[in-house]
Amino acid sequence: MFDKSFYDLAFGVDPGGARKDAHFISATLDEVKRELASELSQGINLYLLCWYGAHLTLDVYQQGELTESIDLHPFITISVEGHPDITFTGPGEPVGYDFRGDKGDTEDDEDDKDDEDEDFEDEDDEEEEDEEDNLADRMFADDLDDSVKVSVDWDRIPVPSLIGEVAGPDDEAVLLTGDHLAEYGYQDFEE
Repeated sequence: MFDKSFYDLAFGVDPGGARKDAHFISATLDEVKRELASELSQGINLYLLCWYGAHLTLDVYQQGELTESIDLHPFITISVEGHPDITFTGPGEPVGYDFRGDKGDTEDDEDDKDDEDEDFEDEDDEEEEDEEDNLADRMFADDLDDSVKVSVDWDRIPVPSLIGEVAGPDDEAVLLTGDHLAEYGYQDFEE
């Protein structure tokens, strides 16, 4: 049994259309902060949080035992230019933007076929606007560039200090997750 202390930044989605089962094992909170910032700088990961309901926790292992699992969702704010700030009450529970109501590409209803010729140019303009405004699609395509800012309120997160001997880069098998052994550092078991 592994009896050292460490943090596990766990970011993943339940099996389905998307695949992610990432773990970042670290002995310092500064490393965890840098890794989370890196993960949240990628649009696809914002999409997984907002649309797909990804799990994002900081698990604390003291002397090899899981002692605390901190849901990081309530401490994250996603700011996208032209949209209200997005916060979370938990996994799959974004507040400030209705991702489920985000239609993106709109298809013409069959009953509206007669009106198509009259306003053909107006409809094309509306569809382009819908595509531009579809935040979920823009996140998925990593098409937000500098218009997005993500912040994590670390001052509000009650992360305990590690006790005893801590894990390090030379530790190969730190954590058993499902059928996989997580090592110190980053790994995604779905890649």
